[in-house]
Amino acid sequence: MFAAGAIKSFFRLPDFTKRPVFKFIAKRIGPFDGTVVLDKNRVYILPTKFGIIFGVLLLLLLLGSVNYSKSLGFMLTFLLAGLGNIVMFASWRNLAGLRLRAGGCTPVFAGDEAIFAVQLENLDPQIRYSIAISQDGHEYEVVDVPADGLALLHFQVTTNKRGMLNAGRFRLYTEFPTGLFVAWTWIELSMQCLVYPKPAAKADEVFSTTIDDGEHDYRGAGLEEYTGLRKYQAGDSWRRIAWKAVARSGEIYTKEFAGGQPQLQWIEWQALAMSGMENRLSMMTRLVIDAEEAGCQYGLRLPALEIAPAHGYSHCGRCLKVLALYGE
Repeated sequence: MFAAGAIKSFFRLPDFTKRPVFKFIAKRIGPFDGTVVLDKNRVYILPTKFGIIFGVLLLLLLLGSVNYSKSLGFMLTFLLAGLGNIVMFASWRNLAGLRLRAGGCTPVFAGDEAIFAVQLENLDPQIRYSIAISQDGHEYEVVDVPADGLALLHFQVTTNKRGMLNAGRFRLYTEFPTGLFVAWTWIELSMQCLVYPKPAAKADEVFSTTIDDGEHDYRGAGLEEYTGLRKYQAGDSWRRIAWKAVARSGEIYTKEFAGGQPQLQWIEWQALAMSGMENRLSMMTRLVIDAEEAGCQYGLRLPALEIAPAHGYSHCGRCLKVLALYGE
């Protein structure tokens, strides 16, 4: 049982490759540039706790057969030992030969879980059963890889700060077909995830943006013809509040206009009253999200950097990426 515990702790030790005896494994981990094939030099195999028990039983059976000179005992011992060798090779072969590809990661906000995908490509005309993935001792998914087919495995990494997050190395393993042996490998595929700043809870800094009535002919809501009222949204100009409607209903409404010159909302670094770079980036992230949801034409102004006003998914992603990598 001690040996089984040692094997289990070995798999969960995140810095095991720093030990000199394991330098030969560290050289084969990577990082690789997005693709790697699990050849015979990258797949390792060890007995599980059930495999250790099986080996101890074989040893006891062999000692008993020697002590009592039982031919049937020798036959049974060697038969089981042969089956054990076949099972060991089958476990190793179930993992060896797979081609791994980096599957990417969708950008997330700081504090969320980044989900990385790993694509498994089976080049052989036989199914690979029960391939699992883990990282730092946390088990995630188990899949079967079809013959001449593909499968996806996912693992999660907790994000603590904005910027580019490296996925790090992960472990692929299988105990198929009997659970007596575990074939495994450590691999790093140079996968990264873009982590946006964590948005502020709410945009209560009403003077953190400037409104430019604009001289350009953008399509969308403008400032020429009054069209009606809508509920106030964070980032709206206080100059366009319908105070009479507020007095009647007790709720805040904003006047809407249509025409050739739209409202341009500038989200500016210098206009924020708060201190600290991370606090400013957090508030600007909230303002970008609110402006996008409100359908505004908005731009970004940072020290030595400016993004012209626009609207849409790609523009929002560009603004958030700039905030995520600012100062990196």
